[in-house]
Amino acid sequence: FGLGDGAGSYAIHGGGWPVRVQGVAGTVAVVVVSGLKQEQDHGIIVLAVGEMLEEMGVEVGEKKKED
Repeated sequence: FGLGDGAGSYAIHGGGWPVRVQGVAGTVAVVVVSGLKQEQDHGIIVLAVGEMLEEMGVEVGEKKKED
């Protein structure tokens, strides 16, 4: 992740999702949720992005994690 000497000051956790656009180089935005357990933070993003894509008419596949 390229944290270098500062790596000990940071923790890598779920809760962020890069936004990429076809035909555009690199990441154009990031969706971030924080305040819950990292799996819940990430889950909120998955649901919200999925709903937005469905509203836009983009076909979204669903992958469920077994509890």
